Amino acid sequence: MNKKDEADTLLKLYDIYDRHRESMIWFLQKLDVESYDEYQQKYHQTSEGLFHFTAICGFFELSGVLVNTRLIDQNIYFDVFNPNPYWQKARLIVEGMRKERPHIYENFEVLNNKRRLWTKRRRNKIKR
Repeated sequence: MNKKDEADTLLKLYDIYDRHRESMIWFLQKLDVESYDEYQQKYHQTSEGLFHFTAICGFFELSGVLVNTRLIDQNIYFDVFNPNPYWQKARLIVEGMRKERPHIYENFEVLNNKRRLWTKRRRNKIKR
């Protein structure tokens, strides 16, 4: 992918992110469960919480697909987005979901793992 296409993709992702700002804030500030079972009880099939959860996990799943298939450079992506705080809040819920759907949000998880490695390498470069 050339730089212009990559920049266009990044801008489109940011637009999606920006349109879901309310969901981003809800996810970090109001999502409050300790397990998948509690999530199911608290956030029913038509609840606002379910909408926010799927919007955010869907955004990072899409992002993961783009980064994992190298349709966008991870350095460019991670300079703008950090999936880690979202993954930390979603992890237990997603693990529960995987009992029925083993591959759900797997690109989101891989994206988060790549971000952690990217951050570590970046810190090591700064220390030199």
